Amino acid sequence: MRVGLSWDLDGDDAGAAWEHVAGEAVAADGLGYDSIWVSESRDDATSCPSPVLWLTNLARQTNTVQLRATRRVTRANPVRVAEELAVLDVFSRGRAGLAFAAASEQGVPAAQVHETLEFVTHAWAVDEFRYRGDFVRFPSHTPDDAPRGVTTPQPGGTYVPQWDWGPVTPDFLAITPKPYNARPPAYAEIGDDETLAWAATRGVSPLVVADTPTAEAIERLIRYREIADAEGRVRAEIEPVLERRIVMDGRGDEFRFGGGSSELIDEIRALAAQTAIAHLVWRRSSPADGDLLRFASEVQPMLQA
Repeated sequence: MRVGLSWDLDGDDAGAAWEHVAGEAVAADGLGYDSIWVSESRDDATSCPSPVLWLTNLARQTNTVQLRATRRVTRANPVRVAEELAVLDVFSRGRAGLAFAAASEQGVPAAQVHETLEFVTHAWAVDEFRYRGDFVRFPSHTPDDAPRGVTTPQPGGTYVPQWDWGPVTPDFLAITPKPYNARPPAYAEIGDDETLAWAATRGVSPLVVADTPTAEAIERLIRYREIADAEGRVRAEIEPVLERRIVMDGRGDEFRFGGGSSELIDEIRALAAQTAIAHLVWRRSSPADGDLLRFASEVQPMLQA
């Protein structure tokens, strides 16, 4: 099981909050944690409206830790999302990944999240293409009678680079740069039933966030697994992610894992046996949550044994 970190960012001093998080992220990289997750938010002064930019800066300070950005679709141009994540992946030499927040959290139709994720992943993998959906259309002049989803041009004809087409926008375009990885990891938060079924059917890795009660998180991940198995999805292609708050030597509740090292190991391994999670993300609220070094030395090795 991989183990990562994410943070609650709150307060009035963005500089101090971000410096603290960066310090913990660099320490986590040295301690062998697997991933760092930063979410897009505009809720208060310390929120991060541009997680990819934040992680690109962090890429210069870390060596091996994976860099995951959680984006929203409400203020995001899908082309820019694809470009920015690809730049981060190239800059970090293959350490970038992208998740999308649940539609209900953003107040948008679930199909808008689905189309955006589908568009972005194809933009990374396909050269010249077009996309027609209800919420995403690329290029913008793609006609209403074009097939839904992704289509590519018919073979044949003389190749002309798209930047040599002059004032005429081609019907099929390539988005560059391409990421360092052929397929950067992509995740969908399965807080909505429609997205849960959609992700399980298509083999999109699920994410359950820390604000979901543990009992509900277990139920959602089990339901995802049942649908994915029924659809013949291979378990090796999917990386289920569970984000939880953890209180070392403290008391757990419906949102937190709590206890000493052995209690945490038993609780997390039992949950993994139920849900087949492959990645646990520790949502940190404050330094009082516990010692990164102790968790890395006492708990993490037993989760990977």
